[in-house]
Amino acid sequence: MVFIYSSPGGGGSEMEQANLTSQIDGITNVFTIPDSDLGSIRLYYNGLRQVEGENYNVTNSTTLTLDFTPQIGDFLTLDYTPT
Repeated sequence: MVFIYSSPGGGGSEMEQANLTSQIDGITNVFTIPDSDLGSIRLYYNGLRQVEGENYNVTNSTTLTLDFTPQIGDFLTLDYTPT
């Protein structure tokens, strides 16, 4: 699915979605994400949007670390603008 993300400065970029659920193993809290514009990341845990700096931190353009450990059966999805 592709949709338009409108930045405060005007213009727009196509955002994409990534499903990180397959990486959940009940042990790890570090996840590989698609190469993305760091300011565009929106993370959802079981459908609830998470807050960067409170629930997760983006390590670099391809890695993020959660402040909790999701369990098998949970869902983790990401909206982002690719670089």
